[in-house]
Amino acid sequence: MQMNESPFGSAQWIWPEDHRWDLHNSFVLFRHAFTLERALKRAPLRITADQSYQLYINGAFVCRGPARGFQHTWPYDEVDVARWLVPGRNVIAVRAHNPGLSNFQYLSESYAGLLVYARWGRVRLATDQTWKCVPQPGIKRDTVQNSHQLFSQEHYDARAGLANWTHTDFDDSNWGAPVLWPQGRLPWTSLEPRGIPMMFEVAERPGRIIGTNEGACAADWRSTRNLYTLRQSEDHTHRPVGDSTAGMDKPAYVNAPVGLHAAGFAIPATGENRFRSYLIDVGRPVVGSFSLAVGNAQGGETIDIVYVEGVEFDTLKPMLRYPDGSRVTFSTRLICKAGRTEHRFYHPFGFRYAAVTVRDSRTDLHLSMCLHRTGYPVERTGTFSSSEKRLEQIWETCAWSQQNCMLDAYVDTPWREQAQWWGDARVQAWNTFHLSGDARLFARGIRQIGAQTTADGVTYGHAPTMAHNCVLPDFTLIWIITLWDYYWQTGDLALFRSQRATIENALTYFEQHTGKHGLVEYDDRYWLFLDWTTLFKEGAPSVYNLWLLIALDKLAEMHRLTRDAKAAARCQRWAARLRTALKKLLDRRGLMRDGIDWQGRIVKSTSPHAQVLAITAGLAPKSEPDMEQFLADYLQDQSGHQAHPSAYWITYVYSLLAERGHGSAVLAHIRPRWEPMIAYGSTYETFGAEHEGFMSSRSHAWSAHPLFHLMQIIGGVRQTAPAWKRVSFAPVFEGEHGGATIPTPQGLVSSAWRKVGDRFEVELNLPQGVTAEVRLPGLKAQRATGRKRWTLPAG
Repeated sequence: MQMNESPFGSAQWIWPEDHRWDLHNSFVLFRHAFTLERALKRAPLRITADQSYQLYINGAFVCRGPARGFQHTWPYDEVDVARWLVPGRNVIAVRAHNPGLSNFQYLSESYAGLLVYARWGRVRLATDQTWKCVPQPGIKRDTVQNSHQLFSQEHYDARAGLANWTHTDFDDSNWGAPVLWPQGRLPWTSLEPRGIPMMFEVAERPGRIIGTNEGACAADWRSTRNLYTLRQSEDHTHRPVGDSTAGMDKPAYVNAPVGLHAAGFAIPATGENRFRSYLIDVGRPVVGSFSLAVGNAQGGETIDIVYVEGVEFDTLKPMLRYPDGSRVTFSTRLICKAGRTEHRFYHPFGFRYAAVTVRDSRTDLHLSMCLHRTGYPVERTGTFSSSEKRLEQIWETCAWSQQNCMLDAYVDTPWREQAQWWGDARVQAWNTFHLSGDARLFARGIRQIGAQTTADGVTYGHAPTMAHNCVLPDFTLIWIITLWDYYWQTGDLALFRSQRATIENALTYFEQHTGKHGLVEYDDRYWLFLDWTTLFKEGAPSVYNLWLLIALDKLAEMHRLTRDAKAAARCQRWAARLRTALKKLLDRRGLMRDGIDWQGRIVKSTSPHAQVLAITAGLAPKSEPDMEQFLADYLQDQSGHQAHPSAYWITYVYSLLAERGHGSAVLAHIRPRWEPMIAYGSTYETFGAEHEGFMSSRSHAWSAHPLFHLMQIIGGVRQTAPAWKRVSFAPVFEGEHGGATIPTPQGLVSSAWRKVGDRFEVELNLPQGVTAEVRLPGLKAQRATGRKRWTLPAG
């Protein structure tokens, strides 16, 4: 990078002492004062840190960042900070963090730094030796990670800390000057704009207290590295507050009286080495963290918070199941100084319940709590309506779950991992396209998945990541197909063009692992996922090869659209060979069997997965009626099947059947499976069974897909051409009324219908440039543009 090309001008990376030294769970504070002659209408400031920062100006919190990325093209943010500035003296303050280790969203390069730049007329801000910095006092560095996939627990002792360090009148004269690291040097050889909006930040009331408890602290409570196991080792039942302790899956719980609000409450003295605990219910799953303000402390009183997704309602025990497969330990600690203590915890968690435990207090305390909720700013313009309130509630539950799984990337769940799993992301993108029409998070994720591959060309299941056990060749195929999804949504092929080299490397891998039978075979160095079910996965699975066939078909079309006839022809020839090999797996009923084993024998089993993908690929048109009937029968009666599509994969079954006229059957399948999720407020990872080794998440947007299925079935609108220039319209009239609004690149598409006496009144509104193929009962198929209305007999 040439300095005159840098978006950060003459700024240099700064960090105390050495950018490489003692980084484990490292928090650093920075300050810089400057003067403004007048108020500014606009004040763009560029900022980034490796790994992350929280920005304050004149004592007020501004934002957090940057988005996750790779050091060689590290992302930066540009924020208009004008509303936080005043004429005269101003202070910019930054709390920065580096974990000193890699995880499921970050690859450590063993360097840390902060970089800031702004130029407003004569005023220039640039990180250099004039800035002040100090490693944050009071941080316990040797805590355990919040999960195997995330950052370490935050334990902060305010007695050693620095109060009001973000304020303009704080005395930083004894802070040191930073060590400089010039731009353009490894590991940060180039910088890229964030490419997505800044995360929203909302301060909210923290929920209500539903239970209390008290007891003796465990012997190691002061020195523990793991607050989760500490609380697990103690009596963590809670006495109920209010009249009901109905469970999260019982609708009565939603309106039950639940006691004190946790925004501010008095805490009687616990006594020496004793605790008093309060179980807080936020009301539905959220993503965020708490800030605490504690009054009347003598110093040394300790407040621990353990964050969980669920509680056992017979005992009001938080579900603490360490060690599960992910080693979840979502926890924070504040040790109070004498008088008043204020602290805002750094990392956001996904949770619904929080156990707040006060330890070793000799006087009555007053605790005020604030929930700082964060996430991707979804501008919800998509809507769904139905006379069946249960369906509206399912839709809203799915929309909320989708919001919670959109951070600086699509994440599988804000609980446990916060990883950008790409099979999940494909489904989440479909949700987002119907909810807001925003494709930016999807595009950024496609680039990040393509930026991390194995030496032989396979993408990782999520990225950025250190999880070498999470290389999923089938997700590589899904990643290729999502390049088509992005084009289909936007009409833009530039993203496909940018990924050509990565695609070619991946195709080479699949060529090298094709057997003599013409099918790609399982490579036991990697994890062939396919689905959370008992699908055949050894030898040459048909589901694996059908994904490859679909990817080749989409690649051929994208190559054709970009006028690369040679590449298109290569994909077409390969697809033809693969079709020939796969057709040999059809049984006498015309159903696709599940693959070929290592001995070259065709396995006898058939699965819904194989039938869906065979129809999607157009493998055997004459067999499609039998495959379709197999799938329709499956929705009616799942008995006798081993390979049940999971809550994630069932979306492919729903999409195909609903498009082929089985919308009512899809609705009947959705209702009993998603209705239990309404009371909890979020969609579950599974339909009930736990995975071996870890608890299933209750905030998983890979199962939020009823959001768009309901809009397609009841609302009746489906996309049939790139960038939504053509749609089909065929609503299913279940109930008394229904409709949907879908944001598209061309504008809002909206539909509505209502039963009036013995007829249906139907309306469709299309923006300019969109044509609909209309199929309504009793009418001939027709095309429509603009605003159209129809009256149909209800019989």
